[in-house]
Amino acid sequence: MSSSAPPTEVGDGETLARYIFWDDHIRKDLTLKPAAFIPYPYPDLSFTRHLGLSEQLIWGHGEEVAAIRGKPLLGRADVGVSPLRTWGLTPQAAPTGTNLHHVNVVGWPSDKPKQKIIAMEIAAIATFMPPPSHAAPPPTETPVAPAPTDEPHST
Repeated sequence: MSSSAPPTEVGDGETLARYIFWDDHIRKDLTLKPAAFIPYPYPDLSFTRHLGLSEQLIWGHGEEVAAIRGKPLLGRADVGVSPLRTWGLTPQAAPTGTNLHHVNVVGWPSDKPKQKIIAMEIAAIATFMPPPSHAAPPPTETPVAPAPTDEPHST
């Protein structure tokens, strides 16, 4: 979907997107639950780098994954790289055939309760972004009635 690959090294100042496909990963107040960030039983967690991508391309990658999984794209969680590193995680560039900005976040403890502790920290700082198709529609203009006057109406 994107034409040029980003640098191999994932920088501390970068932002990553984790696509959300499950209702039970999102609270009613649109914050994220830790379950969205638990890799168990896998050793890594998949993200897409924002670096050099337009919003349209970031969402496009999410739509591709949704189509492959046969699930609706409910949104994405944006997370900075630097905090991930403070929890001992390492984002590694892992380009795919359709997503040159794909990243695997590795370094998770193998113990699920320890993963959940880290996932709680990530969920607390992640920003949920609903997909553009779920954005609130623009307000409609309500016609304003003319102000009443003291003049009689002519027929």
